[in-house]
Amino acid sequence: MPKVLRVLPDDVLALLAAGRGMFTSGAASAAGIRSGRLRRLVEAGLLARVAYGHYVSAASHETSDAWDRHILEARALSAAWQDTYVTGLSAAALWRLPTIGKPPRRPAVVRPKVAGRGATVTPHGRILVAELPHPHRWRIGPTRVVSRSWAAVDTARSAPLRHGLVIADAAVRAGADLGEVVGFMRGWRGIVRARWVAEHADPCAESPIESLGRFTCLEFRLPLPVSNAWVGRDGPTFRVDGLWPYHWSASEGDGAVKYDNRPDAAKIVAAQSDREWYLRRLGLDIVRYDWDLAWRRRRELAGRYAALLRENPVRREPIRWWKDVPGVGPVDPEPSDWPSAYPSRITLPG
Repeated sequence: MPKVLRVLPDDVLALLAAGRGMFTSGAASAAGIRSGRLRRLVEAGLLARVAYGHYVSAASHETSDAWDRHILEARALSAAWQDTYVTGLSAAALWRLPTIGKPPRRPAVVRPKVAGRGATVTPHGRILVAELPHPHRWRIGPTRVVSRSWAAVDTARSAPLRHGLVIADAAVRAGADLGEVVGFMRGWRGIVRARWVAEHADPCAESPIESLGRFTCLEFRLPLPVSNAWVGRDGPTFRVDGLWPYHWSASEGDGAVKYDNRPDAAKIVAAQSDREWYLRRLGLDIVRYDWDLAWRRRRELAGRYAALLRENPVRREPIRWWKDVPGVGPVDPEPSDWPSAYPSRITLPG
């Protein structure tokens, strides 16, 4: 009677560890694991086969979210086609830049232009062809991937503007130079959209909800807040997600921290209450918004912003504030950081 397989054997676990959660049939053969044994592990529900003879733990694959499964498919696609690099939204996910919604139906990779090789669509993904400068050819572990800046700009060419801005903010915060890639892609389809995203990317934005809150101001032509500015009476004391210094007003996105099932939830809520009390004592008026407002109900959020700014007209002097510089902390703002041209009347465009 054949032995019932209940757990992955040690040699297979070693292959998974060496391949960062995935291995190929070729690697298994080199380790002395024959194809019949792999087939039995798949039939037992212990291994799952990803495209092109790549294997992952069935248990981890089943419990992974859609984006993690997409990353595995992108890694397999790149490994199966020589000299290809994961690109676009697939690369953004691989770099762990913030992604929203469902992943693409198929991953995408790009390979440098070579005579006789064109773009290809396969059941497992798209193989694109483009000039890919060497500085944008990277690796994450064993996987070939384009740079963060290339991934962000390539994504912005076709993704919704708000999603492109979320990814671009995270990329520039990590040090990506989007302008250089935009210049290289001059004339490519969708580059006008990507240029807009690159011009408005802000390294001071720290979370998707902050990026979306700022996007609402851009979309409805409202004054832009300063991202993550510090305020205080005697020095930088608290940071706010968005600050209109001359309006003595701020915006706060309530989507970054989850209180459910946290043992310190009561302390967090109490600390936030004390913080808001302090901010209002400074004379700061605050509008709060959640993910649903920032992603789906932006016109309503824009109306709240407009009401806040109308009720707090521009003053001669701004509230005392400090700019947050990534990796440095609060610094006195330069004159160029100070908003200078607020409209005297704030109205919501039709």
